[in-house]
Amino acid sequence: MPIKIPRLVRDSKTGIFYFRYTLPRRLAAQINQTSIYTSLRTRNNKQARAMAAMLNYGIEMSKPIDLSKVRELLKINIAEGVFEADTEEEQERGLKILEQMGKLRVTPATSPNRSNERHNPPAIAIQPVAKTEKRPARKMSEVEPFYIQEIDSTLRPATVYKHKQTLKLFLGQAGDQPVDAYTKDDIKSFKTRMLNEGKVAHTVNQCLSHLRSFFAFATNNGYAEIEPNPVDDMFIKHAKNNIKKRDMFYDDDLAVIFDWKNYRKLAIKPDYFWGPLMCFYSGMRIEEATSIELNDIKEQDGVHFFRVTDAKTEAGNRHVPIHSKLIELGFLDFVKRSQAVKNRDNDRLFWYLVDGHNGTKKNLSRRFSEYLVKIGVKDPTTCFHSLRHTVITRLAARNVNNSTIYQLTGHIDQKSAHLDYLHPLPMLTLQAGIEALDFHERIDLGQFNHKLAFTVF
Repeated sequence: MPIKIPRLVRDSKTGIFYFRYTLPRRLAAQINQTSIYTSLRTRNNKQARAMAAMLNYGIEMSKPIDLSKVRELLKINIAEGVFEADTEEEQERGLKILEQMGKLRVTPATSPNRSNERHNPPAIAIQPVAKTEKRPARKMSEVEPFYIQEIDSTLRPATVYKHKQTLKLFLGQAGDQPVDAYTKDDIKSFKTRMLNEGKVAHTVNQCLSHLRSFFAFATNNGYAEIEPNPVDDMFIKHAKNNIKKRDMFYDDDLAVIFDWKNYRKLAIKPDYFWGPLMCFYSGMRIEEATSIELNDIKEQDGVHFFRVTDAKTEAGNRHVPIHSKLIELGFLDFVKRSQAVKNRDNDRLFWYLVDGHNGTKKNLSRRFSEYLVKIGVKDPTTCFHSLRHTVITRLAARNVNNSTIYQLTGHIDQKSAHLDYLHPLPMLTLQAGIEALDFHERIDLGQFNHKLAFTVF
């Protein structure tokens, strides 16, 4: 366990080490300040500890010493790397000191008399001694598999895929070099290339975040010594301000989207038929709907509901009652037919979907966007996710309270302490919220027939 160095502190945001000196009480009272901080101008832990040790030495030597009560217990010659000790305890102490200070050679700037040391501490000149031979850093292509293995244990497959793609693009741009050989110029060139290719600032920053995470992994796991991280300070500022916000679908849009003459051309597969309807009457995200499993369709208090367990966020894991209109359209009948499918490779409701690097949503998302274009509803601010915007807006318009909306849709208001005390609401309360979605009062869904829409059974 490393020896704690007094007065050494680290800034949690920047990672820079500081030396903290507590002022004498009388002086602190005069200037209304208890401590002063001096930057050591380094993020390197070993270097900071050594510098702090020498500053501590100067401070301690400046204090008055009663020589009549002190004997010289330990003699250390840093230059020669030897020390004298009278006991085993002193020997252990000496070894620890040498371990902490062995990379520094201490030479007094002057040779003061012993009698003056109490009041005039010697100036300390810190000279780095010859460094031990540095272990060569491994190439990026060698470190990448270990990095992917680690993030694969915690991140969603779609996110892992994005990291892989970023590293692949960067390797193609900057070449396969030792990890510590990449510079800010390499990062700048990579960023410029992406911007020239038309990628938006938010996407560029996302790729830079992947790179920064990789370089941090390489350093923390001993594959290279990278200080500072070359991606630091390279992000595009205010990128989120330029993200185009998604719009909702309005009543005239919905009338065209869910016109059976149009919709039947879309709904040639079960997920194409049920996916939009499930999200339209629940507010679920597209991936939550397409990846739902049969054992996540449950019943409690006479209410059938979706149990979302693999959501985008922790708050997204929730229970969402199945709207009565979905049941009227035959959703539970479809569930039984899906349960009867044999020779399946998974337990998903839509058993034939492949969980690729874009999850199970890829085909439906693309198909739905093409559908919006064909029926003349698509614009730059609308997509499948606009259904979620539509649902949340309608719930609010029907005076469903925010707590119920948050639990139904898996959102959290970070500014509200109220939600920290909110526990899962009763199923009947959630059902009342879902039933407030009354789209079918304005849209005719009477002709919707899932049995005629596809022939996979």
